[in-house]
Amino acid sequence: MYPSDTTAATLLACRHGQSLGNVVRADAEASGREDLGIALADDDLPLTELGHEQAAWLGRLILALPAAHRPTRILCSPFRRALETAEGIIRHAYEGSRIAFTVDARLKPKAFGVIGHLTRKGVAVRHPELAAQRERVGRFHFRPPGGESRCDVVLRVQRALEDIRLRHAGERVLLVTHQIVINAIDHLLGTPDGALANDDDGWVPNARLYAFALDRAAAEAVPAHSVVETAEAA
Repeated sequence: MYPSDTTAATLLACRHGQSLGNVVRADAEASGREDLGIALADDDLPLTELGHEQAAWLGRLILALPAAHRPTRILCSPFRRALETAEGIIRHAYEGSRIAFTVDARLKPKAFGVIGHLTRKGVAVRHPELAAQRERVGRFHFRPPGGESRCDVVLRVQRALEDIRLRHAGERVLLVTHQIVINAIDHLLGTPDGALANDDDGWVPNARLYAFALDRAAAEAVPAHSVVETAEAA
């Protein structure tokens, strides 16, 4: 699954553990509500108890990797759920040792602007013009007021990947991030005709660890993207 050298040719990435936002949104969508009904800002949503367990599980998984493949640097989204996930990983994988750690805002989730607190039903009822625009232009290019399009996310993730190639050559890098960012990485490095191009949701389970090839040489040793393992299977 991994190339034999120690360059940053293989990039590990994981979605944060289950968050309060994941639970609240799933409940709101299932019950047909228009609003999420949560006071916390998106960047301040914590992990659930299960999410903390998943973060600890990721740490133990990384600890069990061969030393030559264990990450030497973590790049993390500034959102609370990602930071708490990284904290759990570090506590269980790097206790008594050092790991380079950097917060990178380019790894944050997509900004939804004025529709961020709404369910799909809520968008259709309260902003029918935006729902119609999203249907017309497609989700890849749709940018809600105050928010981002999927294309915007791909562009900032592309810049982040370019920096990893330039600044972290010789390091093994783990990204602790969000579903849309992993979709964007897959779009750039793996399957450009995948979820983002097809307007799919691009579902990425919480706490699943992926390996990506950052260059063509590594691509011969690593598939477009590989699932290392997932907490759901543990």
